[in-house]
Amino acid sequence: MGNASNASVWAYADVFIAPVDAVIPEGGRPFGPEWEQVGLLDGEEGFTETVEVESEDLYAWGGVLVASTHNNFKVTRKFLPFEDNKTVYDLMYPGHGVDFSGDGGYEGEIRVPDLQARFKIAFETRTGDLVKRTVSANYAQVAERGESTENATELAKREITVAIYPTEGDEPTLFYTYKGQVRPDDGEEEEEENGPGDPGDEDGENGPGEEDGGDGE
Repeated sequence: MGNASNASVWAYADVFIAPVDAVIPEGGRPFGPEWEQVGLLDGEEGFTETVEVESEDLYAWGGVLVASTHNNFKVTRKFLPFEDNKTVYDLMYPGHGVDFSGDGGYEGEIRVPDLQARFKIAFETRTGDLVKRTVSANYAQVAERGESTENATELAKREITVAIYPTEGDEPTLFYTYKGQVRPDDGEEEEEENGPGDPGDEDGENGPGEEDGGDGE
């Protein structure tokens, strides 16, 4: 029998970008301030992950297949942002000189991009309080800047494909991944446990306005 909880349809999605040294939030906790949202995405196209592996078949005389080699593993992910904002321009044209007003306006220079720009990237999908995340363990780079489309019948959008680079060492790692419940950050959890207005009352024995060591007389 299959398990329906292993299959999901996601109502919402986000892509986050951060510096290479950014902290990856674990256990469903929120992303820190260093993570920036790409913004509205094309939900019909969604996220497309492609795995590339080069292989070669080795034959002996007589056309007998003896072995096959597999190497040069590569993972890319494609997504289509709808917005023109700072985060999207940082991906498309890193080093640009465009200032964004925050209300849809912008002005400045689009320069030849730094094609070696590195960043961390996170893909998140959500339904209710269930979340799934895939975060680059090391760094990513823009591998392909695809078509940008503007017409009279669709929202303007552009296509971005990023390549994911693994960590170094004996066990190279591509992604940190999590699927489970959304959780508050550690500070929020501590406040919920103590209750509002109860700082310092560690034993929980004193009610509001009561002091230790007295019987009220």
